[in-house]
Amino acid sequence: MTVEVGTAAEQARRAAWTGLAAFLVTSLFWGANLPLTAVLLRTFDPYWLTPWRLLLAAIVLGAVVWLTEGRAALRIGLSWPRFWLLSLSISLFFTDYVLALRYTNTITAAAVMAGAPIYAVITLWLITGTRPERGFGVALVLTLIGSAITIYGQAGGTGGLVLQGGEVLVVLSIVLWTVYSILAQRWFAARTSQLRRAYTASLGSVVWLFLFWGISRITGLAGPPNVSPDGEAILWVVLTAVFATALGNFTWNIGVSRLGIAMGSLWQNAVPVFGVLIAMLFGIYPQPEQIAGGILVMAGALYMQWRRLSR
Repeated sequence: MTVEVGTAAEQARRAAWTGLAAFLVTSLFWGANLPLTAVLLRTFDPYWLTPWRLLLAAIVLGAVVWLTEGRAALRIGLSWPRFWLLSLSISLFFTDYVLALRYTNTITAAAVMAGAPIYAVITLWLITGTRPERGFGVALVLTLIGSAITIYGQAGGTGGLVLQGGEVLVVLSIVLWTVYSILAQRWFAARTSQLRRAYTASLGSVVWLFLFWGISRITGLAGPPNVSPDGEAILWVVLTAVFATALGNFTWNIGVSRLGIAMGSLWQNAVPVFGVLIAMLFGIYPQPEQIAGGILVMAGALYMQWRRLSR
């Protein structure tokens, strides 16, 4: 009996460390994705950039699945309705996310994104019935005040609050990603690897995203596609596709499977930290109001984490 308890405790510790490592790597990849996507949007239309990035990610994930699990693992392990709904949820996320970065400042997006635990908790509550934890109200107030100050800083202190629209899209992207995370863990068989789950979702999203692009092109929302980008743009596309889109999705699924979506949403607070640091390499520096607002947003999210750990 003592051996069994010791073994279970050791397994729990390994799972916790694996989950923490996975979330840390994910935060690094997604943090780097913030400024790199902002740079890419100078060259590519967002409706055209997103499907190609997912196509590259699906190819990379598929190759790894084939090498590690065999050719048979490339088959879709879901019913067709679930497959298309799962891929639709992640497709909507990527479309919304790239538009959010296009219509807001990189630092502003990072600060608003720091409220991810708040948005994720609300989404979990509505979908799964999981009630918000104690301290949620205080964290929500801090997050809203911090976001307002950050957006004011982006307005340049003109005295008028100038909303670019991307701030709302940033919040929506967190909601969509939480929905995808719930479905990815619930709809697959328990023995399905997290790598295969990420591959399956990415594969289906390619179809949706090219469909979205076609509709956007016909309706005039998307401009002519850039079919001859320079070498630097191609390099950034490949890097973001491999690390942020493919590996980031995979490591996120690992973290969620070990520690849960709620804990993962807390780890998303590290994404803005890496985003701000990497954005400075591209000459994007925060304004004083953005720093103050980001601190308040982080304070709200960290307050929730402190309440949870103290229990």
